[in-house]
Amino acid sequence: MPLDYKLIGSNIKRHRKELGITQQKMADELFLSLSLISKLERGVKSVSLDTFFMIAEYLHTNIAVLTSDPNDPKVQHNQMIREIDVILEDLDNRHLRIVNQLMKTYYSQLEHLVQEEDKRRQ
Repeated sequence: MPLDYKLIGSNIKRHRKELGITQQKMADELFLSLSLISKLERGVKSVSLDTFFMIAEYLHTNIAVLTSDPNDPKVQHNQMIREIDVILEDLDNRHLRIVNQLMKTYYSQLEHLVQEEDKRRQ
């Protein structure tokens, strides 16, 4: 499957804006031209794999994320997992145990509700 440069450009732009970085700042810090950043974000220019990797690192992401459709449910699922992981990394063991127990309790209740719903449908 060929790369979708417009999608990649859109993802680069979205990540850059989420970080509050201007095109000029990104260009300056990566030693790239402003014109190149602009063309990348519009999907009209490609770069070497090395440069693409450097951009992904700069945006605190990876190439897989930059080449994926953010509207794909699997991509959204993986993004939520990563966000949860970031939150959990900062917890000490005591708070992590509490969150773990809360999640187990929530999951158990959710399973129970689904089973009850399935019984009603039958």
